[in-house]
Amino acid sequence: MWQHGEEIRLATRRSRGVLAHLLLSPARSASVESLMDAIYGDTPTKSARNQVHRGVGELRKYGVTIDVHDNVYRLEAADDDVDAYVFLRLCDRARAEADDGDHAAAARTLGEALDLWRGPALAGLDSEAFLAEAVVWNERMLAATEARIDADLALGRHREVIAELQRLTEQHPLREAFCGQLMLALYRSQRGSEALQAFADLEERLRDELGTDPGPALRDLRTRILRQDSVLERARQTPAPAPAGEPAPGPARRPAPVPRQLPARAGVLVGRDAELRRITGVLEDGGASPVVVITGPGGAGKTALCLEAAHRVAGRYPDGQLYAEEPGEPAEVLAGFLAALGVAPDRVPEGAGARAALLRSLLASRRVLIVLDGVSSVRRLEPLLPGHPGCAVIVTSRSPLALLRGAVRVGVAALDRAGARALLATGAGAERMAAEPQAADRVVDLCARLPVALHIAAARLATRPHWTLARLAERLADPSRILGELEHDGLSVVPTLARGYEALPSGPRSLIRRIGFYGSAEITATTTAALADVPVDAAENLLEELAESHFMVTTGDGDRFRCHELLLGFGADRARAEDSAPELDAAVLRALGALLALTDDAHAAMRGRDNAIPRGTAPRHRPLGAAAWSGDGSAWFDDNLDAVLAAVRRATPFPGTCWELAVAPLARYEAGAHFDVWLESHELALSSVRAAGDLRGQAALQYSLGHRSLLVGDYVGAARRLETAERIFLDLADDHGRGLALRLLADLDRIRHEPDRARKAYEEAAEVLRRSGDPVGEADALGGLALVLDGAGEREASRACLERALVLCREGGSLRSEAQIRRGAAMRAARTGTPEEAYPELLRALEIATFIGDRVVLSDVLLDLGTTRILLGDPRAAYDDLVTAEEIARAAGVTRTALRARRARAFLNGTGEATRHAAR
Repeated sequence: MWQHGEEIRLATRRSRGVLAHLLLSPARSASVESLMDAIYGDTPTKSARNQVHRGVGELRKYGVTIDVHDNVYRLEAADDDVDAYVFLRLCDRARAEADDGDHAAAARTLGEALDLWRGPALAGLDSEAFLAEAVVWNERMLAATEARIDADLALGRHREVIAELQRLTEQHPLREAFCGQLMLALYRSQRGSEALQAFADLEERLRDELGTDPGPALRDLRTRILRQDSVLERARQTPAPAPAGEPAPGPARRPAPVPRQLPARAGVLVGRDAELRRITGVLEDGGASPVVVITGPGGAGKTALCLEAAHRVAGRYPDGQLYAEEPGEPAEVLAGFLAALGVAPDRVPEGAGARAALLRSLLASRRVLIVLDGVSSVRRLEPLLPGHPGCAVIVTSRSPLALLRGAVRVGVAALDRAGARALLATGAGAERMAAEPQAADRVVDLCARLPVALHIAAARLATRPHWTLARLAERLADPSRILGELEHDGLSVVPTLARGYEALPSGPRSLIRRIGFYGSAEITATTTAALADVPVDAAENLLEELAESHFMVTTGDGDRFRCHELLLGFGADRARAEDSAPELDAAVLRALGALLALTDDAHAAMRGRDNAIPRGTAPRHRPLGAAAWSGDGSAWFDDNLDAVLAAVRRATPFPGTCWELAVAPLARYEAGAHFDVWLESHELALSSVRAAGDLRGQAALQYSLGHRSLLVGDYVGAARRLETAERIFLDLADDHGRGLALRLLADLDRIRHEPDRARKAYEEAAEVLRRSGDPVGEADALGGLALVLDGAGEREASRACLERALVLCREGGSLRSEAQIRRGAAMRAARTGTPEEAYPELLRALEIATFIGDRVVLSDVLLDLGTTRILLGDPRAAYDDLVTAEEIARAAGVTRTALRARRARAFLNGTGEATRHAAR
C-alpha cells in the first residue's frame, strides 16, 4: 500500500491476506468464511476467524475503508487505485492501439503497464487459493510482455529485443511464444543459424521433459526461416513517403476488426468463488481450445458467473470476444459472428455448414473468446465451435449438454444459506436480518436460494423499509401470489422460468403444469404417472428429463423428486392458461387416488385387508407398471405422513377423497406420536365434508377423532364424537362403521367402570363386525369383552373370548390386535392369582409391540409388565418398566397410561422396596 507517496509495509500475513483477497474478490466483497479459506486453506487454525477480524482491524488503522454487513466485508477502493486493475486497463488500451496499427503507442502503453510490476504476483501468500490466483496474474504479465515484444518487432526493433528474449527463454524454457519471437528477431538480424538453433533447443527440451513437439505455429516459422521466406522480412511498419516522381504505394491494408461483444458484468457476484476459480483456471490454460459448460437451474446466476469469468480472462484472448444470447439457428448466429470478424455481407456463404467452415478458418490463427448464453442443445452449439487450438468457448445452459465431448462442466446450484442470506442482506440490511433470523431464512427458502429471486426480494425490502421480513415471508408463502411478489421495477422471475419452460418438449412442459396445479413440491414417479396418465417407467423418464434441465432435483435414495415453490406457482399459472379445468381436476383426482391406493396397501400390511377402518367409495388409481407392495406399513406411514396431510389439503374440493385420505393412516395414528397431524388432517376434512353434506364422511371422521380423544384421555370429547358417529352410521345403515364406533364406546364404558353397559356394547359390536366380515374389529371387541367378563368373575367365558380373539387376529393378520389380546390374557391370569402365567404373555406382547413400533401398545404392555413384576416379587425391575412406560406414553401423548404408570411408581415410593403383600 502507498499513502501520500509513502509506502506502507503491512507487517502481518493476515493483513496482507485480507487485503489481497478483498481486492481480488468480485465487488471487493468477501465473507469471513471465504477469507479464512483464502488465507488458511483447508486447515484453518482455531483462531482463524479471530485472525481475520484482527487483519481487518489492522488495515482500518492505516485508513483503509472496510465495511461489514451480515458477516460480509467490503473494501472501498476504485480500480484506478489498484495496480492490478490499472495494468489490465492499460493492456486493453494497448490491444486497441495495436488493432488500429499504432504499434508505437501499443509498445509505450504496454511498457507503462509492465512498469507496475515489482516481482511475482501475491508474493509471500502461500495458501492454495492465492497460489492459484498468482498463476493467473503472472500469466497476464507474461502475455503483456509477449504483446509488447510483438509491437517492438512490428516497429523493426528486432536487434533491441534479442537480449531480453534470450533472458526470457532461459526463465521460461518451455514457452513457445518467447522462442518464436527470439527466432524471428534473430532471423531479421541476419542470424538465421542461431534462430534455427533456438528451435532445436526448444524441441529437445519439449521432448525430454514433456514428450511432445513444438506446436504447428513454431514449426511453420522454422520452415519459413529455412526457405528464407520474404514474408518474414516485413516488419509491418507504416510505409515511408514515396520518393518524388514515383507513384505512391497503395493504401495499407486495414487490420481485421477485433470484436468486443461482451456485455457488462452483471454486478455483485456472491457465493461463486470456487466456480469462478475453476472456470478461469480452465480458460487461462494456454493449451487446446477449452469449452466450459456452465449448467444449472434458471435464476441460479449462470449468466452473471459466465460474464464475470469472461471479463476476467478477456486479456488472454487478444483477438476479440464474440457473444450470442439464447442462440437460435446456427446459420443466423454464424452470420453475425462472421460480420463481427470483418467478413463483408456479400462474402458470407449460404448455409450453416459453409458458414461454420469459414468461421473455423478465420479463427485458426487467432485467439478469440466465444460466449454463448442460454444454449438449448448440442445441435445448436457444435457449428459455433472453433476447430483449432487457441480459442475458447463459454456456454451457459440448463442442460449439461452431455453429448458434447471434451467439455468441462461447472454446475451452478442454488446458493448456500450463507451466500443467500448475504445477497438478501444487500436490500434488507444487517439490522433487519439480525432482528428476524428465522423469517430471513424463510424468505431465503421461499426464493429457492436463487440469485434472481433474492435480488428482487432484496430490492423490495430496500424500497419498503417499513416491511418486516416476516411480512414478506408470509406473502411469498402463498402459492397464488409468489410470482407477483417477486416482481420489481420491471424485473421478474417469470421470464427466467418461461425461457427454460419453452425450451422443453411438450411432455415435460405438460408435467410442469400438472405438478404446479397439484401443488406438491415433492413428488414420486407413481404420483407423476397418475398426473400425466402414463406408465411409471414413462413418468420416471419425464422426471429425469426435468432433473437434467434443473427443474427438479432428486432427494433421498432417488425415489423422490423435488422442485421449488417458484416452479409450483409458475406451473399452476401455465396450467390455468393452457389446460381445461376438467382435464386438470381429473389429473389431480388420479394423483390423489394413487396415494389412496398406497395407503390401502400400508394399512393392509398393518391390519390385514380393510380391517378396523371405515372406508368410502373414493376412486383409487394404480398406474401401469407400479410396483407391487412390499414394504412395512408402519414405516411407510411415518415416511409419508406429511405427504398425506398435504394431499388432504389439496383434496378439500373432493370431499369423498379428502376424508378417506384423512382417515387412511388411522392404524398409525393410534400407535401414538402423531396426534397433531391426526387432528389437523381431520379438521380440514371435516370442513370439506360438512360443506358438501357428506354424512358418511362426517361419521368416519367423528369416529376417528373419538378414537383420538379416547387415547389422549379426553373422555367427554370421546363420548360426544363416538355417539355422533354411531348415530349417523345407524341412520345410513352402515353396519361396519357402527360396529367400529360401538367397540370404542364399549372401551369408554369399561374405562368409566360401567361394566354392564360395556358388556352389552362389546357383544353388539362383535356381532355387527362379524357380519361385516371384519375379523380384526371383531377380535378387538372380543378382547374388550374378555376383560369385562373376567372382572365379573366369568373366567371361562373370558378365556373363551380371548382364544377366539387370537384366532381372529391371526386370520385377519393384525399383530397389534394380537398384542392387545395377549395383554388381556395376561391381566386375566394376574387377577386369578397366577401372575407367573401372565409373564410370558406380556413378554410376547412386548416383542410384538416393539416389532411394529406401536408406542401406545408398548407403553400399555410395559405398564402391565411392571405391575406383574411387583406381583412376582421383583420391585426393582418393576420400577424400571414403569419409568419406561411413563416416558413412552408421554412421548406418544397417551396421558391415561402415563398417569397410571406414575401412580404405580408412587406406590413403590421410588425405592423399589415394596413387598409382595403390599403389591397385592
